[in-house]
Amino acid sequence: MKKIKNISYLFVAIILSSCIETVEFPSTSFESNLVVKAIITNELKTHRIELSRTTPIESEDVISERNAVITITDDSGAVYNFQETDNGIYTSTQAFAVQPNKKYILNIQTYDGEKYSSRSEQLPNISEITDMTATIDANIDNESIIVFKANSSGNNIDGSYYRYEYEETYKIKAFIWNSKRIRILSDVSPYDFDLVDKEPEIYGEGFCYGNKKSNSILITETKTLAQDQVLGFTIREIPLESYIVGLRYSILLKQYVLNQNTYDYYQLLDKFSDQNDIFSQTQVGNIPSNITAESNPDKNNVIGFFEVSSFSEKRFFFNRSDITDISYKNYTDSNACNEFPQPLFEDNFGNSPLLDFLATHIFYDEPPGGIGGGSSNSPYQVVLRQCGDCSHLGPVQQPDFWVD
Repeated sequence: MKKIKNISYLFVAIILSSCIETVEFPSTSFESNLVVKAIITNELKTHRIELSRTTPIESEDVISERNAVITITDDSGAVYNFQETDNGIYTSTQAFAVQPNKKYILNIQTYDGEKYSSRSEQLPNISEITDMTATIDANIDNESIIVFKANSSGNNIDGSYYRYEYEETYKIKAFIWNSKRIRILSDVSPYDFDLVDKEPEIYGEGFCYGNKKSNSILITETKTLAQDQVLGFTIREIPLESYIVGLRYSILLKQYVLNQNTYDYYQLLDKFSDQNDIFSQTQVGNIPSNITAESNPDKNNVIGFFEVSSFSEKRFFFNRSDITDISYKNYTDSNACNEFPQPLFEDNFGNSPLLDFLATHIFYDEPPGGIGGGSSNSPYQVVLRQCGDCSHLGPVQQPDFWVD
């Protein structure tokens, strides 16, 4: 919905800045349509379905569709029930895996009694991810980037349709790290502080692990190729100087093999989501769904798709040193980390500058000279918290899957 808003704002800006002639756009009425995200695969697991409602263009709220009754049935008569485990989130009451040569139908009954059902969908052929490469290239602005590309191999002689998602995790080094921290012993006069070792289970050891999921539509096909092989399909592009690829980078690549109807749906959705095509007349309601209302289907539109796809995933690790010897830019500007105040424990007004500084700073060092490394009333130098702590970018604990 944010992309729709961006388009609307741009249109408004064009109209306001125009000196030629004001263009009047017809107003559109808001319709509360059911939004469905339903993907089942050949993974043996409890599957998940999300239901919500469309919201007005000026709203950023998510309206969850509560208290629905959801089932999936196959053509052998098996029924898989779903229960609401969170607002608008429905999870299958049992683990199951989609089977080849069976057809599946999604059935939804909303709280107001409206019934929806999908067309029958069948599991496509399975394809395996083979490997992933990382190469240095240039983008359209001639900036150096690291390009991660996927390869996979299928067994469909007629070719297949593919969709990809990923989760990336990257190791970040704190710009400045000290194994000590300032502990507050008294936050009232007479103020008192001391130094203690940072607990590794809380503060880590100077590294953090950022994590992001893909948020774009990544689809390709091999129908037009001689073999059912995906070769060099671009998954992710990252600026060469970015700290995301500064030390060690991991990507969990998820591959979905689709049928043609599902692929066509994602193609249209991708076209609609293209922010560069601001004059596109495509509207979200014009993207066909394979889910329809049993009564008043023209009025009770559905946004979304019931996807039945074969799934595979594979995790890859990349060291920056294996890709390039060019240094990277850390997550913060080094100039912001060049100041090391030495605040007083207590000033002449009975306040504690050090206590105030600790809201935004952390311990850096004990300056030379004086009692405790400085004056008895200001023995510690401090640095901006973001310089000595990277936890705002990710957890300090190494993920279970991580391998150095």
